[in-house]
Amino acid sequence: MSTEKKAQTRAERDEKRRQEEQKDRRSMAVYTVIGVVVVVAAIALMVINSGILQKNLTAQTIGGVKYSAADMQYFYNNAYTNYANNYAFDTTASVKDQIYDEATGQSWYDFLMESATETVALAAEARSEGFTLTEETRSQMNSSLAQLNTSWISYGYASRDAFIRANFGAHMTFDRLSELVELEYLASDYATARIDAIDHSDADYEAYYQEHTDDLDTITYTQFTFQAMVPATDADGNELSLTDSEKAERLEELKTERKALAEELKARLEAGEDPEALDEEYADQLYSSSISQASMGTNVSYSTYADWLLDSAREAGDITLTERDSGTACYYYVAVFEGRARDEEPTNDVRHILIRAGSAVNTEEPTQEEYDEAEEKAQSILDEWKAGEATEESFIALVADNSDDTGSAQSGGLISNITSTSSYVESFRDWATDPARGEGDAELVKSEYGWHIMYYVSSGDPIWRQNTAAALNNQDYEQLIAAAVQEMGVTQGAGMRFVKA
Repeated sequence: MSTEKKAQTRAERDEKRRQEEQKDRRSMAVYTVIGVVVVVAAIALMVINSGILQKNLTAQTIGGVKYSAADMQYFYNNAYTNYANNYAFDTTASVKDQIYDEATGQSWYDFLMESATETVALAAEARSEGFTLTEETRSQMNSSLAQLNTSWISYGYASRDAFIRANFGAHMTFDRLSELVELEYLASDYATARIDAIDHSDADYEAYYQEHTDDLDTITYTQFTFQAMVPATDADGNELSLTDSEKAERLEELKTERKALAEELKARLEAGEDPEALDEEYADQLYSSSISQASMGTNVSYSTYADWLLDSAREAGDITLTERDSGTACYYYVAVFEGRARDEEPTNDVRHILIRAGSAVNTEEPTQEEYDEAEEKAQSILDEWKAGEATEESFIALVADNSDDTGSAQSGGLISNITSTSSYVESFRDWATDPARGEGDAELVKSEYGWHIMYYVSSGDPIWRQNTAAALNNQDYEQLIAAAVQEMGVTQGAGMRFVKA
């Protein structure tokens, strides 16, 4: 091989080696970068999971005070629970995908986060004005915190801190939780005090009512509902195995059957037949029914036939048939309009002491002997009260130690705003709403639960005014929180992305 040829061969080898070394260096650089990214990602994940970011990153600054993601998560979770308990949205789906306001497109997540912010803003404004908790509210708060302090024992946790972390997040401490609870109580107490201080005139009530009659009028109507839906099982409880096409075919058959029934019932009502008699006759075929139901307009507005009921041209005796198809089921509503009015019926407040007949856990109807025993005890307590001062205060004093109604016992046995359409047991409701009832009246009343020692407190504003007052209070509250948010100022921080839906 010539010297020239050898030199060329060595040069090619050297160039090839240089390229391979360069390739190795590039590969090493790539792997190093990937390694760094993986390590950084792992560290970031560890930091996120540790709660350090949620605890330290500012989610919102309100009134000049910084609140972490952990803080805002607490207020958000409370807002979520409050509305979830009232079935305001589908808890099985993400609230980020559910629309709260169709007009603006606001999601339920945004609305709940807004509610959390408003709570903190109200507390901030309360503090800026030097507002403090009432003794009663502070006592309630301390009782709640004391319960939180020991709940870990009854729930089987290893410690209080473990209980707090499990229920309020890995980054929450008892001390910080106590501060947040106090802010919540402060916001509520402050809002109540501010709203109670607003004295609306009769003219305010009348003006609001006239502007919102569709919401505040009481609508009386009868309705029957037929449902068309393919059952999951047969008459014997055996699961039905149907193809999608078979289900669709069966659903169409059921729609035809149920609509025919609805049309038949509508025709019989139009012919003047008695709704109660028809309700009994069609009982096995009806999905639901209500006879002469009285509902405030805001409640009626949820029904498929709301626009029909609220039409100003509606007259007593008008009948309609409407339907709603959900895809998997179809509903046929037959509604009879009976009347619309500003409800002048007074509300009624009573106190009572329940002496239960039989055991509280007994699901069977009490025996006559158990009723007799309860009556004897109730009469003894009533006699004791009559022999004493026989005042409302002395009646309240007997409630805590004697009443089996634990719910009302905490408020001295008080049951407020009872009307003839209230859902209390009939004998209890009838006694409370008797027009002849006078302040201080006290009697025994029997019900399915046992015997009630009744005390009549007073009659209150008529239903329309009560409902208008509630609406005005809501309006006042909305104005209050809007002013608080604007006054305190709210800025978003990086921690907001760690507040989970």
